[in-house]
Parts: sequence; C-alpha cells; structure tokens
Amino acid sequence: MARHAGVFIVCSLFLLVSCSNLQTGNSGPELLAPIPVYGAAPLVRVKLSKPSNADSVSVKVAKAMLTIDGKRNETAGELSLARNGRQLLVNDQPATSVEIAPVGLPQHFTLENRIYRGRLRVTAGPAGWEVINVVDLEQYVAGVIGWEMIAGWPLEALKAQAVATRTYAVFEMEAARGNGRAWDLDDTTAYQVYGGVGPADQPRQWRETPNVLAAREATSGKIMTYQGKGFRAFFHSTSGGHTISPPEGLGIDSVIPPLAGVDLGEFGKDSPKHRWRMSLAAGEVKARLIEAGIAPADIIRIEAADTAPSGHAVTLKLFDRNGKHRLVSAISVRRALGLFSTNFSAEKLAEEWVFEGRGYGHGCGMCQWSARGMAAAGWKGERILETMYPGSELRSLY
Repeated sequence: MARHAGVFIVCSLFLLVSCSNLQTGNSGPELLAPIPVYGAAPLVRVKLSKPSNADSVSVKVAKAMLTIDGKRNETAGELSLARNGRQLLVNDQPATSVEIAPVGLPQHFTLENRIYRGRLRVTAGPAGWEVINVVDLEQYVAGVIGWEMIAGWPLEALKAQAVATRTYAVFEMEAARGNGRAWDLDDTTAYQVYGGVGPADQPRQWRETPNVLAAREATSGKIMTYQGKGFRAFFHSTSGGHTISPPEGLGIDSVIPPLAGVDLGEFGKDSPKHRWRMSLAAGEVKARLIEAGIAPADIIRIEAADTAPSGHAVTLKLFDRNGKHRLVSAISVRRALGLFSTNFSAEKLAEEWVFEGRGYGHGCGMCQWSARGMAAAGWKGERILETMYPGSELRSLY
C-alpha cells in the first residue's frame, strides 16, 4: 500500500489537489528526502498496530536477553506483557520500558502466535503503550514482500516489489528520525503491510517463501532514487491501465517524475479489479455521505468534474433534488463509500446506486498486477521499475 497512502488507508489513500505542479516538478518533503549511506542494513522500528491496541500480549522466545528499565537478564519461555496506566507489567513486575532480544538459534520471537525476526521493544506512555519490532531492514523487506504481493508470483515481480518496499521504508525511516517518534512505520496499509514470518501454528501460511527470499537477496541493499534523493515509492494493487500522480490519487500537493503517472496498457488485465462493479443501497450511500460530512442532503446524481488523463476523477459534482450541486474531492467520496478506486461512473437506479470502474487502490506508483503481467511477459525487475517509476535510478545503500 505502500500504499501509505502515506496518509492512511490507513486510510492513506486520500485528499485532493490539482496537478498543476507537474510542469514545475514541485516536490516537498512529502515525496523527496536525502538518504544517507549505510555501512550495513540499518534497523527499522515497526509499530505492531494490533498488539499496540491490546491491553496485554503473550511473547514466547527460546532464549533471549530481557532488558527491563535498563537492567538485563536472560529469559526463556513465555512472558506476559500488560499495560497498567503509564506502566507496563512484565509477568506482573512493574516497568516503564522492556526489550526482548532473542539470542542463539532460532533468532526470533513469537508474539500472539505470530513469528517475528529481530527484537521486541515495548514502551509505556500517556496514551497507553507502543509495541515495536526492531528488525534488520532486509528481514523487514522479507516480512513485507509476501504480504503485499502474492508470494507465488513471478520472481521478477517480487524483485520489483522488494526494491519498492525497501525504497519506501528507507524514506519513512529518515522522515521519522526527525519527529521524535519511537517508530518508523506501522504494519498496516497506512505504510506497508508487514506480517513478519507468519502464524506460528500454520507454516503453510508463512510468507518467507523461497521466491520471496530470492527476491530479497537478488536486490539486497538496492533502492530507487530521483536526482540522488530517496522518494516515497508508492504502490497499489491495480491501476486499471494507467497510474496517477500523488495530487490526483493521494491529495498530496507534490509531484516528481517517477510518480507522475504512466500508461501501463493491459498488463494488469488479469486483476479481479481491473474492471469492477459495485451496488449500494441508496439509503446507505446517503447515510455514508452525511456521516462523512460530504453531502448533507439526498444526492440523486454524481458526475465527474475534473478528471485526470487516466480517467480517475479528481473532483466530483454531487447533485441534490433541487438541481444544486456541491464540488467535492473524489478521494473523499471513494473513502466514504468504500469504492475500489476513483476511476468510476455512478448511476442511481430506483433505490440503488450502481458504480462501475477500473482499478483498486490509490493508483500511485507501481501497479502490482501490472508488474505481475510484465514479469509473466519476460520483463526483468529493473525494467518493471523503470517503467513504473520513470526517471528513477537504482542505488546501493550498503
């Protein structure tokens, strides 16, 4: 995701702005940033969202160094972590910070029945706690590829995903370092879906498959840059044939050539969402638009106002029964109604709305299904990336 939709599907996927900046190449800190040279793969701090929202979690480890408020001891077996106001409880022992660092082999821990590489760090604060997986960047990349892309897809598509994942992660790491936050990315589509190795009791669902690991190894340390800087290498499921710029797809008032949008033809035609149709009850559409603060009255017609060259709507006209219309962001309507993309038409039929469209996701950066189609056609990962992110260059970080 990323799909960061650096913004959130977490919703990350949404807002509005014109693409007038395409001519000037305007790019602020939202998209471009200096990237340092690393001597080796750096550590990434990933906030695990579900555990961070829980009141207690269970951790299992074969052998580890347990650090509680700066004091280190060896531990093994199962640990119970809970939050108690601004304090943590480690097997009922009060603490303010905890770190569990596996040692020996296997060097991983199991959190709530999911296997992760690296270390587990937990800190308490006024708003609760943050459960963070501190992991080597290459291990992180392996923990993303198979969750963001189907692990059985062609190797060259997985290699393109590995580079996009690493590029996106490094950008977010550098952005997070200056904001005082204890983590760099979370594990949701607000950034990139990260699931570690997989469920402890279901090895067949582990995402570190031979293909995933081969894709990571073949691209180890490689990221994309533009004019020597790192950038937010957005990606999404299905473009519908043409990717779009951050202003059009994410509402980010910034654009660079690698993210300006590109015609991908029919490479993604095998996606279930290459073309789609969705029906919603009229009452539900009305309720959702009212709840989102988009349209206070009953809407009888939805038309595109401004449209990107790809066919994605940028703004929409929502008409009420009096013939008056309101101009709104297409992204906000997509989010409110749960539509697959902003490339759609809408028709009201009696007590039902019918939406027909193309694509799935915000539409920026790499289209994963098109990458699959290109790989199936014999394209190498480098060519896929050059096509998806025109003007970008590969660089080795370490």
